[in-house]
Amino acid sequence: MKRRTFLQLGGMTAAGALLAGCQAENEKLIPFLIPPDEGVTPGRAVYYASACRACPAGCGILVRVAEGRAKKIEGNPLHPVNRGKLCARGQALVQELYHPDRIRQPLKRSGPRGTGTFTPITWDEGLSLLAGRLKALQRDRESDRLALLTPPLQGAMAELAAGFLRAFGSPQHGTFELLAPDWLRTAQRQCFGAATLPWYDVAETRYLLSFGADFVEAHLSPVHYGHAFGRMRQHRDTVRGHFTYVGGRMSLTGASADRWLPARPGSEGTLALGLARLLLDAEWHDAAALAAHGLQRDEMLRHLAGYDLDRVAEETGLPAAAIAEVAREFASTRPSLAMVGEAVAFQSNGPEAVRAILLLNLLAGNLDRPGGVYPAGGGPGPEQTFSELFPLIAKMRDGGIKVALIQGNPVHAIPPATGFQAALAGVPFIVSCATLLDDTALEADLILPDHAALESWGEVIPQAGGRAGVVGLMQPVVTPVCDSRPFPDLLLATAQELGGKVAAAMPYPSYLELLKAVTRRRLDPAGGSDFAPVWANLLRQGGDFPPLGDSVPDYRWRSDAAFPAPARARFAGAEQEFPLHLQVYPASAFYDGRGAPFPWLQQLPDPMTTVVWDSWVEINPATAAGLGIGHGDLVEVTSPQGALRLPAVLYPGIRPDLVAIPLGQGQRGGGRYAQGRGGNPLTLLAATVAGVAPQPAWHATRVRLTRVSAQGELVTAGHPQGSYRSDLLGI
Repeated sequence: MKRRTFLQLGGMTAAGALLAGCQAENEKLIPFLIPPDEGVTPGRAVYYASACRACPAGCGILVRVAEGRAKKIEGNPLHPVNRGKLCARGQALVQELYHPDRIRQPLKRSGPRGTGTFTPITWDEGLSLLAGRLKALQRDRESDRLALLTPPLQGAMAELAAGFLRAFGSPQHGTFELLAPDWLRTAQRQCFGAATLPWYDVAETRYLLSFGADFVEAHLSPVHYGHAFGRMRQHRDTVRGHFTYVGGRMSLTGASADRWLPARPGSEGTLALGLARLLLDAEWHDAAALAAHGLQRDEMLRHLAGYDLDRVAEETGLPAAAIAEVAREFASTRPSLAMVGEAVAFQSNGPEAVRAILLLNLLAGNLDRPGGVYPAGGGPGPEQTFSELFPLIAKMRDGGIKVALIQGNPVHAIPPATGFQAALAGVPFIVSCATLLDDTALEADLILPDHAALESWGEVIPQAGGRAGVVGLMQPVVTPVCDSRPFPDLLLATAQELGGKVAAAMPYPSYLELLKAVTRRRLDPAGGSDFAPVWANLLRQGGDFPPLGDSVPDYRWRSDAAFPAPARARFAGAEQEFPLHLQVYPASAFYDGRGAPFPWLQQLPDPMTTVVWDSWVEINPATAAGLGIGHGDLVEVTSPQGALRLPAVLYPGIRPDLVAIPLGQGQRGGGRYAQGRGGNPLTLLAATVAGVAPQPAWHATRVRLTRVSAQGELVTAGHPQGSYRSDLLGI
C-alpha cells in the first residue's frame, strides 16, 4: 500500500456511517493530511472523527472541514461516552486552531521574564538551545536536575515521557490537575481495594442523591452524565427520577434538583453517616448486600452511635425532618444512587467524608446493580499528584532543578500558596511548549510552540464515562496553521539531538509511529495480523470502543477497611477575622481556565448569573445587606493568603456563611480575549490547613468581604455592554 493511499484511508472518518441521512450528498471522506490530487473542491465538506481534550472527560468529536479549514465541531454519535452530544468547551476548540494570538514559531526571551519580550528564532536554533542545556547537565553529571512538568499523561504519551526521562537520567516528572479526582480514586481503593473511578448508572436510577457532585457542569464526565440525567427524568413513560442535591451553593446541577439541602461546608460526611444510621436503625438497609460484603448491622451501629438525628441536624444546619425524609426516600425508592463531588472532597475532612458517602451505596444495595454504581473502565489511575508536587517544588526552591520543560499552564492553574510560582522563578532555564503566550510561557526563556489539538495525533482515555476501557484517538484534521511541533515529537527530536543512549531509547521516527505501536500492542499482542485495516477503522470511528466484558471486577468492601470517621472540618483563617467560607468552582465555560482564551466562551453567559467576559463573587443577599454591599458593587475578598477585587453578584442560592468565585479568569497572558479579565481565586486559597495532612483542600479557606465602591463594572447578558466584543467572536 502506498503511503498516500494509507493516509487517505487512515484519515477517513465515520461521516458516512454516523451522519447518513442528515448530510449533503456532496460530502466526501477525503482527508487533508495530504491534499487530494484534484485539489480542494469548493462547497464539499469532510468529517474527521477525533477526541476532545478540552477537559479530562474525553468525549468523541467529529470535525467538519471544508476548503481545508475546520469549520465546526460536533459530538461523535459512535463514541460511548458522549454519544453525539458535546459541550460548549468542546465546540470552541476550533478557536484554538485559528486564534489570532497563536505562537507562530519558536521564540527566545530577549527581555526580563514576565514582560512578554521575545525574539523569533528557527526550530533548529530552538532545538539547539534546549539540547545544549541538556548536554551541559549530562556533562556535569546533573541529569537529575531536569524537570518535566505536564498534565497527567496517558497511554503512549505517558510511555514516551517516562522513557525519555529514564534514558536521560532524571526522575523529576511533575504532574498536576487542579480538579483531578485523585481523592475519589484513593477513597475507592481504601473502601474497595482498587483505585478506580465509579461509573454511575444515572439514567436508570429512580432516586439520585448528590453530595456536591456537579455532574452537569464539570464532575467527571459532564456531557455523559448530563445526557444520562435527562434520560433519568424523561425516557421512562411512568417514572420520573427524583433528585436531591446537598451543597452550600446551588450550582446549575443543584438548580435541576427537586430538593436542595444547603448543608454547612464540611458537614457532608456527618450527614452521610447520619443517613446511614437512620437506614440501619429502621432496618431500611439491604441486609443481603451487607452480608455479602462481610459487614454486620450491629457493629456498624456501634460505630454510628454518635450520629443521632439531633446532632446531625445541628452540625449540618439542616432541619431534622428533612434529613429523616431523605433517608426514607433514599432507602425506599429503588434503585437509588449516591454521588460525591469536589465540594465535599476539597474540605479538610474530605477523604473520610467521601468514604462515608460511598458507604451509603453499599447500605442501599446499589453496588454493581442497574441504576446504581459500577467500577468505571480504564483501571486504576494516579492518586498522589498533589502530594508528589511538593517535593518537586522544594527541589526547585533549593536550586535542585536547572532546566524545566513544561507543557500546559501551571503558573495559572496551581495555587500560589503551594510556592510553585516562586520556586519556578528560581529555575535558570524554563522551556514552555504552549500554543498561546499564557502565564507560564511569559516566564519562559524559550518557547517551542505546540500543535493545537486539531492538528495533533494522540490518545484520549476518558476519565470515567463508561464501564468499558474506551480509548479515543485524536488525528489531525487540517495541515498545521503555524510553524509549531507537537510536544511528543519535540521529545523525540530532542532525544536525537542528544544522541547516545537517549536517542537509542527513542527509536521511533515520529509520535504517530509510537502511537500505532502502542495501540497494536494493546489490541494485538501477538502481532500476527495485518494492522493497517485495524488502524484505519479505529481512525474512522474515532477510537477503540470495546464492548463491556468480564474484566472489570465487581465492588467488594475491603475486610480491613476502617469505618469512615470524618473529623470536624478545619479551615485556614480564624473565624473572627475571616467569617465567611470560600468555595471556588469550575465555570461552565472555562473549566479550570483552559477555556478562557476563546471568545465564544467569554461571550457565553454563565447559566446562573448571566455574567459575561468577567469573574465575580457570589454573596447571599442577607449577608450582602449586613455588609452594605449591593449587586454589581466592587468588593475586596481577603483571605489569609491574599486579596482579590471582584464585582458582587447577590445570589439567593448560596448559604449566608458562604461566598463563591468561579475559576478560569485572572490570566496575565493567554491572548487578547483572556488577558487581564477578572481575577484568579486560586490566589486566595491556602495550600494546607493546620493539623491536616497535605491534600488539595481547596474549599477549606475562610475570607472576609469589604465594599470598595459602586464601580464593579459587572457585565451581564442583556446589558448594553454584554455584546461589546461581539465583533471579535468570529474565527
